Amino acid sequence: MRKGFWHRKKDDPINPEMPQNQHYEAISARLGILQVLLYLSLFAFVVLAFISNTELITYRNFYYFFKDLNTSFESISMYSEDSVSYSTSDEQSFVVYRNGLAVAGNTSVTVFTETGRQTLSQTISYKNPIAEGAGKFLLVYELGGTNFSLYNSNAQLYTGTSDFPIRDAAVSDSGMFAIVSSSEEYTSVVSLYSSNFFLINRYNKNGYVMDVDIDADGGEIAILTSIPQEGLFHTDLLLHQPGTDGEGITVSIGNSLALQCAYTETGGVSVLCSNGFSFVKDGRSASFYDFNERSIISADLGPDGLAVCLRSTAVSNKNDLIVFDKDGVLVYNESAPVLTQQMVRSGESVFLLHTEGITRLDLSDGTSSLHVCTTENRVLLAQNDNAVLLCSPQKAVFLKI
Repeated sequence: MRKGFWHRKKDDPINPEMPQNQHYEAISARLGILQVLLYLSLFAFVVLAFISNTELITYRNFYYFFKDLNTSFESISMYSEDSVSYSTSDEQSFVVYRNGLAVAGNTSVTVFTETGRQTLSQTISYKNPIAEGAGKFLLVYELGGTNFSLYNSNAQLYTGTSDFPIRDAAVSDSGMFAIVSSSEEYTSVVSLYSSNFFLINRYNKNGYVMDVDIDADGGEIAILTSIPQEGLFHTDLLLHQPGTDGEGITVSIGNSLALQCAYTETGGVSVLCSNGFSFVKDGRSASFYDFNERSIISADLGPDGLAVCLRSTAVSNKNDLIVFDKDGVLVYNESAPVLTQQMVRSGESVFLLHTEGITRLDLSDGTSSLHVCTTENRVLLAQNDNAVLLCSPQKAVFLKI
């Protein structure tokens, strides 16, 4: 017999039958039935979704959906060119949108992707346009006017008007947006719209709504209101669940004039007032950080927390830079390295715009680096931790610092 050769008798089976187990056979049969039921449930859900949203199922919506999907897949993390150009207007508003750039002017709204490709140029007629971007959505409204409109990367999704002049607005990653105006009966009115453009709540306030923000998933709205009381302002923060009729939670911030509020990545709300800072989480306010009569030079409030530049006295040239993280914790409190005109924050970086150029401060180790450039009549936007967009009336320049 040759070594390694397997000798088989003629009657030996080549593939002997495996023994069967009735218990596992029964389990397999039940799982097969469950699989069929899940497929039927999925089919029923799809049919129901189509039937209940027939007004949204159009060729145009499918066309813009796939165009928007294509925009999302762009993966280059900087502009293919050093700058992008747009139409010059008397009034302009700039915002980082989907890590690209959106420009709102008196006569047009222009959107550029992260790679610098223009995807939208929409004609408008707004006296004082303001742009707000969140997630896939871009909201443009007319400050002091009555017009507002909602966009994605490729098209105008909705346009509307307010009965009274618009004082502020906000948009969420969920597509929910809020418009702040007034009425004949109330000093301030906040109109909250769903992602399908339906009015779902109206908040009437006998005070001045200074700012409003909506969390990323649309589960809560924050309304910051200052109320005159005996020559002073008392500030409250209302937290409310959209689409419900309850009163929500009102958090007292104290005797101060409110400026801004913003949800952080941890779900809390940063509140900036003229004389201090407060952080609200789970319906409770942490201790109020007092600025001790120092005036605010510039500030940036967003998902990462608050960065604020303060001047010690009216005659002093000294600036103090204070940074709070996404949990409202003070993480930086030092003299600012330069006299700051504007400041923006991204992650662990704070970018300072001043007469000599742009200084990047690394919060992790306190080091700073300077990029010399022209800053007159420029607006600074942070694209990420080490890159900014410097916007002039004619073009935006990409800078890596």
